[in-house]
Amino acid sequence: MNSGAEPATWRFRRLTRPEWTNLYHEQMERDFPSSELKSQELLAVLEDRGVNTLWGAYRGETLTGYYVLAQAPGNAALLLDYFAVLPQFRGTGCGGEMLRHLRQTLPEGQYLLIESENPQGAADFADRKTRERRVAFYRRNGAALSSVTVWLFGVEYVLLILGGAPSAEQVAGDYQALYRHMLPEERFRDNVRVCVRQDG
Repeated sequence: MNSGAEPATWRFRRLTRPEWTNLYHEQMERDFPSSELKSQELLAVLEDRGVNTLWGAYRGETLTGYYVLAQAPGNAALLLDYFAVLPQFRGTGCGGEMLRHLRQTLPEGQYLLIESENPQGAADFADRKTRERRVAFYRRNGAALSSVTVWLFGVEYVLLILGGAPSAEQVAGDYQALYRHMLPEERFRDNVRVCVRQDG
């Protein structure tokens, strides 16, 4: 005799415009500071251009998290533009499941770039610990820390790589190509800086 219901399965699907518009106001505006969050209008433009796709992670029929992917024609890198777990599901393994799905479904020959705020640029001890936890989360779930640091609209990030083993120079070049595809040239020049750390 079946002692209970079957465990809910994970599903990942692209969100429709009305779905992600509601998500934007209900979750994204809470999950990301205004300095980091693209406007709803810009996200719509990027989706129409085929740059951004917005995805939901579901356990059964319940939305547990979401992410935004950015891509450019001919670029080996996909950018994890936004990534979040809904508050009530944090600490339940949902984030790790989302990254596992992303790693397993990467197109052949491509890899995922992840931006995470640089712990060395933290404002205080608590901020540094928060940033260190985020980097540790990605690394625990299979991402490798690259030697590329970026300054994006005044925020300093380290870049992590999920899938593949591109050189630091390729990571830097692919990252810049992605943002050149997303931004007008003047905004790119004023707001995107990339540095490859020379070890040793």
